[in-house]
Amino acid sequence: MKILTILFVTICSTSAFAQDATELAVARQILTELQPHSFDKRSEFCGYVGFNDDGVMVASPPVQGTKDSCGAAFPRNMAVTASYHTHGDYDPGYFNEVPSQIDVDGDKEFHMNGYVATPGGRLWFIDTQTMVLRQICSIGCLPVAPLFRKGSTGDVALAYTYDELVEKLGD
Repeated sequence: MKILTILFVTICSTSAFAQDATELAVARQILTELQPHSFDKRSEFCGYVGFNDDGVMVASPPVQGTKDSCGAAFPRNMAVTASYHTHGDYDPGYFNEVPSQIDVDGDKEFHMNGYVATPGGRLWFIDTQTMVLRQICSIGCLPVAPLFRKGSTGDVALAYTYDELVEKLGD
């Protein structure tokens, strides 16, 4: 466990805030697998990405949340570098094509980045060092909810600062 703690501190002090290609690949894979379950269960699924005891980047097993939230316990056998979660099924009364303020605040509180999959199949990266959220890929790069309607929630930018996100969600 001491090695994991040292590894985590080293990563956080150097590159954990910068998006890593291996981390992205692991997050994208787990979110691609979870999207259909998230739509079927009409709930969010969440977990973490990080290094296992062997130093390999992996995703923790997903936890099922509710329609609009998800909380997974920190895994004991992993040096966590980022969170991941889906935004559940498409709901025309709920704006879930961007990460929420709560998503960003939660990742920031724990000094990690985050990955968010939306019903429209967007993949977002939350960079908590710069407090900028950006789309890794747009509509349809991940599985899309069957009832999703492009444009139903208005324009979605390719990136938002934290303040821009708060303003957009406050509308």
